[in-house]
Amino acid sequence: MKENKNISKVLWGLLLIIAAIYIIVSRYTGFPRINVFKLLLTILFVFMIIEGMHTIDFYKILLPAACICIIYDKYLRITAITPWPVLCAALLASIGLTMLFGKKEKQHIEFKVKSKIIQENSNNHINGENIMLRNSFGSTIKYINSDNFCFAEIENSFGSMAVYFDNANIKNNCANINIYNNFGETKLFIPKEWHIQNNLEHFFGTVNNYGIPSGTSDIVLDIKGQTSFGAISIYLV
Repeated sequence: MKENKNISKVLWGLLLIIAAIYIIVSRYTGFPRINVFKLLLTILFVFMIIEGMHTIDFYKILLPAACICIIYDKYLRITAITPWPVLCAALLASIGLTMLFGKKEKQHIEFKVKSKIIQENSNNHINGENIMLRNSFGSTIKYINSDNFCFAEIENSFGSMAVYFDNANIKNNCANINIYNNFGETKLFIPKEWHIQNNLEHFFGTVNNYGIPSGTSDIVLDIKGQTSFGAISIYLV
């Protein structure tokens, strides 16, 4: 995580320096002048694309690229396909490529727990050490009643999912949750006594925290993942 933050700082620094040079140079050369706000947006989208390439996240690659096309559609002479056609094409392509190839981090995690993971699609009350939950274009509620919960992978696309962990027991004092939320909302209800390590990322989305932790337990729950055009909400109960 620290290494990723250092890389982000370097990329941001380089992009901002390039933008500063361009603003000055464009005043004295034949380069087209670009609105400063558009230039800052371009820097943001380029950074997202680079980050998406690093994590093999097609949403972070194609959607920012589509936004850049919209900003410079007149220069590129593509006004016939902006804004909505190029955005829809980028969204559909992102969904299709993600279905075909998945994400770099997710593939790595599934490989590690491949032999133990439980595919669960229908029952609302779930028991097991390693759990996979999936929801698309719908609304669902899941209750984790595991005697020894260790790992959960949660995928939610274009829907709403609520997962309750208040009846889950963690014997080794450590468990992990990985979440991939796209165009929907995922809600986690977690005992306030647990210590939570929140490593969630968001891309045109939000990560919300509700409740006050008491921290009276030795249990540590590590939550990783990301949300794109949606929300992940953590409720301490």
